Amino acid sequence: MSDRAFFSQYLDAWGSGDVDALMTWFTDDIDFRDTTTRHGARGIERMRRFAEASFASFPDSRFELVSCVSDGRSFAMEWIMRPADIPGVSFGRLDGRRVAEQRDYWDGRLMP
Repeated sequence: MSDRAFFSQYLDAWGSGDVDALMTWFTDDIDFRDTTTRHGARGIERMRRFAEASFASFPDSRFELVSCVSDGRSFAMEWIMRPADIPGVSFGRLDGRRVAEQRDYWDGRLMP
């Protein structure tokens, strides 16, 4: 699978509203931070709660992949959160084909 296909599918999981499907993308010791909201999670159970809260807060959100790069261990991707048209970037670390660490950066002033 190409990097573009991998990250497109990962962002599709974020837009699905399906917490169980999203959790399959993370390592058990995931370290996730949304720097804009100053929220995040360490560990899969906290990540589950973070995802549930995100899906409840933004039920209609989906993500469009703009660009991505990965060397198989680290990654960067640029995305647009729809329908609000909010651009953002994520940087992180992979463990195999699962996300072990991720930092999201986006402009919260653009939230409707």
